[in-house]
Amino acid sequence: MSDTKTVQSVAVLGLGMMGGAMAQRLVDAGLDVRVWNRSPEKAEPFGDRAAASAAEAVEGADAVLTMLFDADSVRSVADDVLPAMTPDAIWIQASTTGPVAAQEFADRAREAGVRFLDAPVLGTKAPAEQGKLTALLAGADADVEAIQPVLDAISVKQVRVGAPPQASALKIAANAWIATLTAGIGQSLTIAERLGVDPADLLSAVEGSAVDTPYLQMKGKAVIGRDFTPSFEVTGLLKDVRLAAETPGVDPTLLDALASLYASAADAGHGDEDIAAVWHAFQR
Repeated sequence: MSDTKTVQSVAVLGLGMMGGAMAQRLVDAGLDVRVWNRSPEKAEPFGDRAAASAAEAVEGADAVLTMLFDADSVRSVADDVLPAMTPDAIWIQASTTGPVAAQEFADRAREAGVRFLDAPVLGTKAPAEQGKLTALLAGADADVEAIQPVLDAISVKQVRVGAPPQASALKIAANAWIATLTAGIGQSLTIAERLGVDPADLLSAVEGSAVDTPYLQMKGKAVIGRDFTPSFEVTGLLKDVRLAAETPGVDPTLLDALASLYASAADAGHGDEDIAAVWHAFQR
């Protein structure tokens, strides 16, 4: 595949909440898609597009998109797929692994003779289903140009940040902010409730002000309604907060506190629920 050829065939490895939605967007865009998931039942909706193994899924593909839970999951899959990938194919590594692992994967791709894009995404279940993610991209301009059909299908915004692992670094910084906001919402609603104030009045009080956000209103109403249907699971954000806490030179005080809160919610049985379920950590 030359630098000017855009990808037409894509293997998607990992069909969780995000990966499954992204794969469907690629199918709907008319790309030649093969899929694989460690638990085969998640691949069943894709019919004959489902491969029996990750290595089988990537054979002949112009690009391989990995959307897995963590760095260890990516490492395990990479061991199988890198030898099976077409020479000069593009590995679009969209899993949130942190910058250290992202650099490792970039190095492994180079050694295997395949091209690499550090390409995590911002967004949750609904934006993934709607093709409205924000793609964070670190890698060669020619590779970004080549995967434009993929980007068109899954995203409405792309942010270029140089070379790997800068996109993964940016993703960790963004998710630390999301963790801070979400925990703050849970805490403030709890304070209102414990002081005898209707938590809904808190949302009304700040609505339209400089400190209001659509996110506050959305997650606040979810907490008040006790609707923790997952769009981003507690265990996923906990993993990302712990990665952020490993950042050299960063005071971990707030990150450690956040990790403790999300871990408390997970340990109480809310790990598979939406991150708004961190509210449970304040109910002790």
